[in-house]
Amino acid sequence: MDGSVRGWDARSGQQVEGYNSNKAELFSFAVLGHVVVAGGPGSVLLWDRRVNKALAKMEDTHMDDVTQVKLHSSGRLISASTDGLVAVHDISKSLDDDDAFQAALNINTSPEEVGFWGLEGERLWLRTGTESLHLWEWMAATQDTSENGGLPLAEFTDARGQAASAAAASTASASFPQVDYLIGCHYDALSQQLMLMAGTIEGDVGFFPVLLQPPPQGTSRSSFPEPAAASLLAPVVVLHGGHDSIVRSVQCMPRAPNGLFGVSGGEDSRVCLWSVNEAGTSGVQHEDSVGPYRGSASAGGDADMKESKASKRRGPY
Repeated sequence: MDGSVRGWDARSGQQVEGYNSNKAELFSFAVLGHVVVAGGPGSVLLWDRRVNKALAKMEDTHMDDVTQVKLHSSGRLISASTDGLVAVHDISKSLDDDDAFQAALNINTSPEEVGFWGLEGERLWLRTGTESLHLWEWMAATQDTSENGGLPLAEFTDARGQAASAAAASTASASFPQVDYLIGCHYDALSQQLMLMAGTIEGDVGFFPVLLQPPPQGTSRSSFPEPAAASLLAPVVVLHGGHDSIVRSVQCMPRAPNGLFGVSGGEDSRVCLWSVNEAGTSGVQHEDSVGPYRGSASAGGDADMKESKASKRRGPY
C-alpha cells in the first residue's frame, strides 16, 4: 500500500528493482519483458525496467480503481476496473490513451480476476465479486471488422449456482456436494478446454469444463448479436484432502517436471502441491508450519491425502 512495485531475488531475499507511483495506492501489477505496469486509482502506470524510468500514466479510460492489469505478447495491455469496464490498449504503438485504445467491454460489475485463455491467449475470462463469469474474445474485438467487439462471448450470471447444479447431477456429488465460492479459471492447452475452478468451505476444489454452443449455422460468433449459449459440465478433477479451509488460489503447471499438476494456497496457511503420474493417479504434498507431507490422490475423481512423516525443507521448491 506504499505505492510501489518491487522485484526480489528469491535466492538471496534481496530487493533487486523497484518502481514508485508517488505514493498513489496500487491494486495490481504485471510484468512482460522490459515493461512493468500497475493499476491505481482510475489510472494505469507503466515503467521501463531497462532504465528504471516511468513511461506513461494512462488516466482517461477508467473512472475507478484499476484492480486487474495483464500484458499480452502482442503488445496489448488489458486493464479492468471496479467501474465494470475492461479495456484493451496497444502499447506497442502508442502510450497515449486515445491513440493506444482499441476495444472495451462493460460487464456492469466489478471484476475480481481476469486471465487469458485460448491457444494464443486471444480470449479473456473474468470472475466478478458477484460470482459471475464472463468470457470475451478481446483479440477479435480489436479488429476494425469486428461487429460486436463490445459484447461478451458468453456469460454465466450465476456461475456458482450453475457449478453446484453440475456437480449435484453427476457422480461427483458424493465427493463434491456443494459449491461455496469461485476461485478462477484454468485453460488446458492440450485439450483446448477452459475450466472454472470452484471450491468448498472444507477445502476441496473442483474443475468444471466450460461448454460453448456453436453459433447458428451460417454465422460466426463475432457477427452474432448475442452471447453464445454456454453451460458448465460436471467436475473432471476434484482436489481433496490437502486443505481444510477456503482455497484462495490455484496455479496449474501442466508442463512442470515430475508430473506436477499445480499448486494451491488456502486460508488454512497451507501451500499444497498436486501431481499426476502416468497411471492417472496424483500425489499431493503440502507444506504448513511443520513441513511437507506426502499422500495420494486420484485425477478425474476425488483425492485423499494420507499423512506421512514430516521433514522440514527450506527455500523455494
